[in-house]
Amino acid sequence: MIPATACLLLGAVGLFAQGEQAFKGQVIQCKCSPGSSDANAPCAAACTKKGSTYVLYDAKNKASYQLDKQKKSKNFAGQYVFVIGSLDQATNTIQVDDMVRTLPPKVMQAKSVYIYCDGCVRGMAKAKPAAFEQLTAWNHFTVVPDPHKADLIFLFSANPYLGDYVTRDGPDKRPVEISTTYMNVVDPQTGENLWGDSREWGSLLVGKATRDLIREFADQLNQQNTLDAQQ
Repeated sequence: MIPATACLLLGAVGLFAQGEQAFKGQVIQCKCSPGSSDANAPCAAACTKKGSTYVLYDAKNKASYQLDKQKKSKNFAGQYVFVIGSLDQATNTIQVDDMVRTLPPKVMQAKSVYIYCDGCVRGMAKAKPAAFEQLTAWNHFTVVPDPHKADLIFLFSANPYLGDYVTRDGPDKRPVEISTTYMNVVDPQTGENLWGDSREWGSLLVGKATRDLIREFADQLNQQNTLDAQQ
């Protein structure tokens, strides 16, 4: 999913020359009813009639936009996105051509990371030094030795992330079969998974998989910075 997202982000840059726009924000659900608190900002622009609707909320500019493709918008509920399309000024509605998940503000504003290797036995032990090497070469984040002082956690594992970085009591007890390398970018305060992908490369290829995943993440972050600069 993420490589496709990266391609769409690059494609979005080209669309600007053809008269398209990219709107950035979070897809939120507004439940509109008489006297509902949701009728206040950021839902005010959407609550023109009773019912539930999905809107794009741009917190930076304190702007809300209605979305014409509600079924598609529902699939992105709660997520940060670029909506590519055109704005109908009369109805404040974006005519959606495409919708692409983006990195949340927590990631874009981060300055430091802590590398955590979960259940990294045998070949998975290569993940942490490979991650440190790649992050040092990228030189975008400061790698810190204390997770409590990090803006982000870069978590590597041979198993999918369960969303329990903060709540887990003790080590992950799942069996470790080193056939897939997983990378997740985690919020150290909440345990929320902010970005994640994997490579079906294990054992001797763990180091290569780790470096490749970080490069993929770096590409998406850089591409999003490019789009941000053009807004």
